[in-house]
Amino acid sequence: MKTVIEDFTPQGGKHCITNALKQIFTYYGHPVSEEMLFGLASGLSFLYLNQSASPMISGRTKVFEFEKKLAGRLGITIKCKSSKQYSRVFQAAKHLIDEKHPVLIYADMPYLKYLDMDPDSHFGGHAVVLFGYDDAAQKFWLSDRDNHDYPIRVPKGQISEDFHLADYAEVEMARTSTHRPFPANNKYLVFDLTRYREPGKAVLCEAVMETCNTMLYPPAQLLGINGILKFSKEILKWKQFSPDKLRLAGITNYFQIRADGGTGGGIFRKMYGGFLCECAPVFQDERLPETGQRFIQTAALWDVVGEDLWQLSQNGNTELLEKMSASIAEIYKMEKDMYLSLLEIIKLHLAE
Repeated sequence: MKTVIEDFTPQGGKHCITNALKQIFTYYGHPVSEEMLFGLASGLSFLYLNQSASPMISGRTKVFEFEKKLAGRLGITIKCKSSKQYSRVFQAAKHLIDEKHPVLIYADMPYLKYLDMDPDSHFGGHAVVLFGYDDAAQKFWLSDRDNHDYPIRVPKGQISEDFHLADYAEVEMARTSTHRPFPANNKYLVFDLTRYREPGKAVLCEAVMETCNTMLYPPAQLLGINGILKFSKEILKWKQFSPDKLRLAGITNYFQIRADGGTGGGIFRKMYGGFLCECAPVFQDERLPETGQRFIQTAALWDVVGEDLWQLSQNGNTELLEKMSASIAEIYKMEKDMYLSLLEIIKLHLAE
């Protein structure tokens, strides 16, 4: 049997989950920008995780914590489903496609052959959309971040396909993966957008306040602005790493910061700046786009750090660590000031 949802339009985008959600929302008649989805879900974060193989930073909130908050603020239902038996999620995906419902799944990236990734660089929180299947060819129609007008960089170069025909076998490996830190575990999302409501000022205030508070007052030293400061100190300790570990730390965190890794640029700070600029008409307050521009400027500074991390991965030059440490410490001060200022703006609007 073969079914393809003909009126589903694949789109390219900046970040895997916001791009996948954007495509789903557009299909059901509620087009929303990636920046708005990201900001509404209070997606901006910071984490410094000191793993044994390589330290890793992250600039967004946990997988599915993001989706739950977004659903609550838009008045919709997003259910995360899974099964220990792949045959069940496989048949569920085909049934949903037969019923003209595209399926947002989570996949471990190295198993998707078109990404051409290192087999050990596991990330099972990658979101893609299935919108067709062919039993005879044993393939799924799959939409990822790339598109004919939105090329993305992968290890073998650029890809810019409107969709990928992925073998059943590779999709199964990607979906059943249990590799940490974000095991895919056969998870997929089911949507009910019938009660969708446009985000108003109160909801936007709530979303922005949560981001400011979680960044300014995190529960642990490895999170929020504390995590940024920790990163600035810990990166100096990378001098003690073996050459292989040092290069792995460089390339891992380059992709966590730069747009190539699906962050939208500047470890998601550029996307968040865009969100604040998009909020301006609702607030009718020029301080919102001005603050948005500050986030975009900070994103550019993060990108410089990312480029230094790329150089570190190529040549192992530990002299770069001092430079990056100083830059990250400055970014810490800038981000702290931005969140404090933004919080005061939002408090004034809440008091009106």
